[in-house]
Amino acid sequence: MPEIRKVQKFGKSTLMISLPADWVKSSGLKSGDVVGVEVLDDGSLRIASLDAMTKKKEKTVEILLRDEGNEDLLIRSLYGLYLLGYDKIVVRSSEAFLASSYLKCIRNVIRNFIGAEIVEHTPESVTIHILVDPSRYSALVIIERMANIIKLMIQHIVTSIITKQLNILEEVMELEAELDRLYGLAVRQLVLTQNDKNIVKHLGIKASLVTEYRSIVKSLEDIGDSLAQTALILSNISSEVLSNLNIHKDILKECIDTLSLIIDRVIRVLEEPEVYLANSVLNLTNEFDKHLSKYKLIILKSSGLDETYVTVRDVIDKLNIVSKKLEDLAETVFDISIEKSGLEIDLRRTQY
Repeated sequence: MPEIRKVQKFGKSTLMISLPADWVKSSGLKSGDVVGVEVLDDGSLRIASLDAMTKKKEKTVEILLRDEGNEDLLIRSLYGLYLLGYDKIVVRSSEAFLASSYLKCIRNVIRNFIGAEIVEHTPESVTIHILVDPSRYSALVIIERMANIIKLMIQHIVTSIITKQLNILEEVMELEAELDRLYGLAVRQLVLTQNDKNIVKHLGIKASLVTEYRSIVKSLEDIGDSLAQTALILSNISSEVLSNLNIHKDILKECIDTLSLIIDRVIRVLEEPEVYLANSVLNLTNEFDKHLSKYKLIILKSSGLDETYVTVRDVIDKLNIVSKKLEDLAETVFDISIEKSGLEIDLRRTQY
């Protein structure tokens, strides 16, 4: 239950309230000290000592291990702690030496963490510091980078089929790894907003939309996973199947162009929230579904139930997952555009 304080007039125009005595004591404030006052999105005020506003308490955790056998659990724990915003992670063995299998896991995992470094290493322990400046990464910058990576993945997949050079698909897997790194950073930033409202400002979003932005980066990450799986399927096909796919490359390109257009429009809606534009993204996802069905039917008619059709079926299955994630993405950006429309939403236009 919040304390109730009476607003009093001081001088001709200044209004004031007294600060709770217990809070003043715990904060170490005295007469003449300066405090910071911040107006939050919900209209409330946040008052804090300058030390509290400028000094960030380091989140530290220690992981204790036995000799060997918990490598998978260690990997999951490190991922979870990174996403939850921990700044310092100490991995310590109960034995005289940290097992080499654990050291290998640690080194492999932190390569996937933007801003993570091993800062101390003793025979029985490893200390990891995550040094990420939230002010350097706005939500839109991270999302735009993720979207551009997805577009590159798409282009490489199409190019590999058109040019019949499947080695190009190796780059898709590299891009997917970079997408995962950005996803981890985005989730970490968004999770940190729960305890530090200043990070919301650095991210350039409203606190009320944090959940929606997390949904966006998750959808983009899932799309990247499905595209990587598509590349993996295509990398193992025969030259005959590749030639058959190339016959209908125009239809495939039509599908992929629609996918790229949806990604572009998503970014536009986030930059300039507009209900009609957001609605056009939803319509495009339906169009993408139709292109996929058309491509699958044409391949079936021309090839029958041969190896080419099996490959196309598997690829279409992955692209159907992409389509579902695009629909989730489109619905989320539509919700954001509605939220940012303010007190009046003009729906008098007939179309975008």
